[in-house]
Amino acid sequence: MKTRLKLFILAFICLLLTACSSAESEASEGAYVVTEDQAVAAIKNYCYINFPEVKEKEGSDDYTVYWDVSTNEDNEIVVLFRSYTGAEMRYYINPASGETYVTELVPGIIDEEQRTEESFNVKDYFPD
Repeated sequence: MKTRLKLFILAFICLLLTACSSAESEASEGAYVVTEDQAVAAIKNYCYINFPEVKEKEGSDDYTVYWDVSTNEDNEIVVLFRSYTGAEMRYYINPASGETYVTELVPGIIDEEQRTEESFNVKDYFPD
């Protein structure tokens, strides 16, 4: 009888530890959500790395470059980058996972927003 009681207590402790571990894991995953400020900083960093001329043009009085951020009705963070070429790139970010996809609109050339093949995780581009 004592052996059964010890096995029951041991099994109960194992279940309790497993439940606590999974609750902690879920809490830590849910606690780390990308903010709008982090999203803009990461997208700027992404553009500076992949399109180095952007940083140079951004500081110039000869070109119009701007960034805007909002959250849409699907709770995606949307970072709009208006390039010095006039193209409008929108980066749609899932705040929980960081997964990002890109659309492009070029007034007078591509008049409807079109999804590009670009996708990445915005968390990979958080500035240091």
